[in-house]
Amino acid sequence: MRWRRAAAGLTLAVAVVALLVYGVGWEEVLENVRRANPVAFTVAVVVGLGMLALRAALVYRLLAPVDGSARGLTFVTAYLTGYFARSALPWSRSTGTPITAYLLSRPSESEFEDNLAVVAAAEAFNVLASLVVAVVGVILVAAVGGGSLSGVSTSVALLTAGGLVAVVLVAVVFERGLARSLTVGATSRLESAAGRVPKLSPERADGILTARIEGFFRTLEAIQASRRTLAAAFAIAVVSWLFNAAPLYFVLLALGVDVPFALVLVCAPLASFGGVVPLPGGSGGVEIVLAGLLVATAGVSAGAGTAGAILYRLSTYWAHLVLCGIVAVYHTLVPPESR
Repeated sequence: MRWRRAAAGLTLAVAVVALLVYGVGWEEVLENVRRANPVAFTVAVVVGLGMLALRAALVYRLLAPVDGSARGLTFVTAYLTGYFARSALPWSRSTGTPITAYLLSRPSESEFEDNLAVVAAAEAFNVLASLVVAVVGVILVAAVGGGSLSGVSTSVALLTAGGLVAVVLVAVVFERGLARSLTVGATSRLESAAGRVPKLSPERADGILTARIEGFFRTLEAIQASRRTLAAAFAIAVVSWLFNAAPLYFVLLALGVDVPFALVLVCAPLASFGGVVPLPGGSGGVEIVLAGLLVATAGVSAGAGTAGAILYRLSTYWAHLVLCGIVAVYHTLVPPESR
């Protein structure tokens, strides 16, 4: 773990959020935060921890076909340490996946590429589940009322259409073996070229990377072959997104804003797309998008919307960061045989 890089990224993330508060009006935002009901906020934190447990359960379920994979306390500490890396480092989604896979493979008898396939599949399930939850939220809000969805429903429709197109394309590519053949072919040519480089052992260069790529695709195929695993994984991903949206509902109750639960099913998944900014946990981007959505759909003031976004992130992202950080320290300092 590159602690200095993580600390610098988190410091910058806090600074970006502080700029958001200053731009909206820090006095109004802090007044809303100060008046928030502590009991409702505590419930939001507890429910948010349930989401973290479900995300771990998703990876645990997908690891079932992998021989010698991490189990029990070994899995819990490795996964939460990986989740900390995913939350603390910039470009969290791209850097967190291989780090989590490495941490899951290190204390187990499974290979890195097998764990990488599992973690990547879990990320795909989470993205698909977020789109499903957002669409259900739009339908429910349109049916029962309680919020303005002009513009938001269009965004959901475009995201869902794009997501479904991407899912179909990926499914076709994997189903026909195109991804595997193209990747393995390119890797073989690269290894052949590397073997001709002076001072590079041909035995070390030839076949190792190709074998790992093959293992990656074999694990994806094993997951794909079990309909029970696919159904269970998708169900866990959807429920985890319900637990991801629920803290926003309780945070709004803490601020005295009464909204239908269906509305947070729309706002929470859409806000996650603000995490594309290259800061730890998408800090700044998520808060800005979520605050804007709350103002547009719930009809709250900019100060209340920003306070809701900050409290929501405190109950989910920052609470998870602290918990996983403690586990990461334990995982780093305590050797496996002593746990």
